[in-house]
Amino acid sequence: MLRKSTRYLSICLGLLLPGAGAWAQALSAAAPAAATTMAGLRQHYAAALGYESRLYNGPEYVNYVKRFIVGHPFFGSVQPLAATVEYAGSTYHGVPLRYDIVLDELVLNAPQGALTMLLIKDKVRAFTLDGHRFIHLSSTDSAQSLPGRPGFYELLVDGPVQLLALRRKDLQERASAGVLEGEITEKDEFFLRAKGRYHKAGKASTVLAALPEQKAALRKYIRAEKLRFGAAQREKSLTALVRHAATLGGAAPQ
Repeated sequence: MLRKSTRYLSICLGLLLPGAGAWAQALSAAAPAAATTMAGLRQHYAAALGYESRLYNGPEYVNYVKRFIVGHPFFGSVQPLAATVEYAGSTYHGVPLRYDIVLDELVLNAPQGALTMLLIKDKVRAFTLDGHRFIHLSSTDSAQSLPGRPGFYELLVDGPVQLLALRRKDLQERASAGVLEGEITEKDEFFLRAKGRYHKAGKASTVLAALPEQKAALRKYIRAEKLRFGAAQREKSLTALVRHAATLGGAAPQ
């Protein structure tokens, strides 16, 4: 991979060196569209050079989903989306990423697009993908009674009280009448962080138990807004309830 990347960067660099300047100017004069191409190439080169030593050093990602499997393992789109990543102490914008929820791994497209690789999870502090912000909770958070597995959690509500979603997908395979079949199913879990501790938040009662000082006001809000906590409405109702809790006095400190 490094040899391919180096060869790609060398080609781009050759176009940008002073010796290639006259050629670029002549081409630009002969065909205005070439100037646009050159500008795009410079941007592509700059991005590749900037990421080379930090982002593009993880293991290769190999597609493990067989053709007969129904569904896909990614969050949202199967196609890479421009993401912002806080990685190894730096922030990178416009990174082409997919989030594989089955593996709980971030999949990165290399500059040439022919190779996909994994970001090193322990170096990822947070990322934002398609407007959704995820934070990395490691095993060190076990001291705060993290009830779910270490990994990436979507931050649905931030503030004195946090609401987090653990996005999960499971891949199942089986043989039925001699035919292989299977599917990828999704199931989300929700967690509340209040007073420095995590609580599983599957229904209204778990939120009320975690915020006893606000219990009466939250119950009134649930009735007034007719919030429901079945599977179809759980995320929307939990989000509304926790956001309302932030507006009340006596919010629990983190």
